[in-house]
Amino acid sequence: MEVFWVIGYFLVLALTLFYKTPLIRGPWIFLLRSFFPNWKFFHAVGYVPHLYARAAQVNNEGKLTWSEWEHLYPRTAQNFWHLFHNPVTNLGLAQQNLIDHFWADLNEAPEGCDPRNLVSYQMVAHLVDGVLLDKYPDHTQSQFELRMLLDSPTETTHTHVMMTSPEEHRK
Repeated sequence: MEVFWVIGYFLVLALTLFYKTPLIRGPWIFLLRSFFPNWKFFHAVGYVPHLYARAAQVNNEGKLTWSEWEHLYPRTAQNFWHLFHNPVTNLGLAQQNLIDHFWADLNEAPEGCDPRNLVSYQMVAHLVDGVLLDKYPDHTQSQFELRMLLDSPTETTHTHVMMTSPEEHRK
């Protein structure tokens, strides 16, 4: 029985290759594409999407104070043993793949579209909540930005904020 589902899955993938359309929309296709990495980064050298977030906590005086913007996917140091076992970097690559999909969805969204309706936005928001909960367990609000960074071999030469989420109260 499972063989038929696998065959059906690959038939649907084959049909999407032959059926020419500028864009296939819908949450069902997003779930199918989540099995594969987003290879759009090979199309051109230039700006790369990065995710930044911050959290707000109520201080001793009762005022809301925001943390600094933090890069949620900093590169990890390379290590020889990572060739054999590297779950932290593998998870980070999956998270960066999600950010790449989110960037692609924002690029393809029509003008005036509310990005909060995108499946990728909701997944990124959930990722941000989890990371900030570990760093700031008492935070009451959070916010994230998708920034496009243009890097040279030694530094970031230009930054463009593509989207800033609204300030969200923790659930």
